Amino acid sequence: MFFDDLTQFLKQAQSLSEKEAWLFAMDRDAKEEIIRLNTEDQLFDEGIDSMDRTLGAYSEVTKAIKRSKGQRTDHVTLKDTGEFYDSFKVIVDSKGFDIIADDTAFYDVPLTQTWGNDIIGLTKENIGFMAEWLKPGYVEYVFKKLHGV
Repeated sequence: MFFDDLTQFLKQAQSLSEKEAWLFAMDRDAKEEIIRLNTEDQLFDEGIDSMDRTLGAYSEVTKAIKRSKGQRTDHVTLKDTGEFYDSFKVIVDSKGFDIIADDTAFYDVPLTQTWGNDIIGLTKENIGFMAEWLKPGYVEYVFKKLHGV
């Protein structure tokens, strides 16, 4: 009886897949957190791109316009109407994830043309944060797989 159980456990352990674990852990909450980190944490709160570079300061004219709208003026946030932030999506496959955003539909000049492609993406710190965020999903996947759930 013991060896039958052990044999079954070993078969289940052999069926573990890094790709499956990744896809299991990368659920809707994880995607939403990635978007929050990119838009709210990096762009809005810190005014930085994915390479930890500052986006700089607004001109005095832009500051006056933003003040009249009740918006933040201490650094560039790339958030005026919120449409750019709302366009962020996370695409997941078995090799990783990509963050995409529509920076062309709302502006005369694409934001990536003005601010660089690195406005879309996570800093090393936030990638590390997401690695920790995803660990419980990996553990849950392994537990379910090993227990035949």
